Amino acid sequence: MADRDSFPADGAPDDTSENLFGGRGPDVPVPAPGGSSDAAHTSAAASDDTRHGTGGGSGSFFRELPVLLLIAFVLAFLLRTFVLQVFYIPSTSMAPTLQIDDRMVVEKLTYLAREPRRGEIVVFEGVNFEDPALDRSTGARVVRGVGQFLGVVPANARDFVKRVIGVPGDEIVIEEGQVYVNGQALDEPYVVYPDLSDYGPVSVPEDHLFFLGDNRPNSSDSRRSLGMVPADHVVGRAVVIIWPADHAGRLTGVHHDVAATAPEAAEPAG
Repeated sequence: MADRDSFPADGAPDDTSENLFGGRGPDVPVPAPGGSSDAAHTSAAASDDTRHGTGGGSGSFFRELPVLLLIAFVLAFLLRTFVLQVFYIPSTSMAPTLQIDDRMVVEKLTYLAREPRRGEIVVFEGVNFEDPALDRSTGARVVRGVGQFLGVVPANARDFVKRVIGVPGDEIVIEEGQVYVNGQALDEPYVVYPDLSDYGPVSVPEDHLFFLGDNRPNSSDSRRSLGMVPADHVVGRAVVIIWPADHAGRLTGVHHDVAATAPEAAEPAG
């Protein structure tokens, strides 16, 4: 016979006794079939999403990485082609302004609005003296192109950097190293290695430019192999040296403002 103290006065068992023996008692969550709750099911689904990258994890990043790299490469290519390009200096033809192994930036927008001016440092395309065997294989062309793109190898042998001395219509004369444009002597503080030879007179034809290197004794320029350069061969204007750090700085050029034509000889007194 059950102990009377185990039941309430009305004879009904308390909630605790009913729960222990499988009675009705308070409502409690009932596990889903298979023994998993809704919370456990939700957690498993979230883990599955993360594992497959649908939750924005590392998998999603690695899938997007090739597209991001392609976009970056295209933007860099457009920037190099139409706006800025880094050039590597392989010779001393522009010393001391530019030294071997300097990296300089050339911008390509200025000359879309105006013509080059005397004294500016310019990159232009000249005659290609490059050995075609160097770029015979596809691999060699790719490696060379990437190196030129980054400015870590010299540009094509047809690319030159010189200083503009004469523009269309100018008359150029050099006497014992002194350059005269339209009869006016140029002040050239950038020339520290003079060449005392003579040259000219020559006239710069329409749509052409006359270039000289700052290192006059050791420069292939308009006096020698390059001749007058068509203006449409200009690549851009050199604006800054970015490497090495101890030689970095702006390349502003020296503007030579001279009369457009040579002065006429004075008439003898009557």
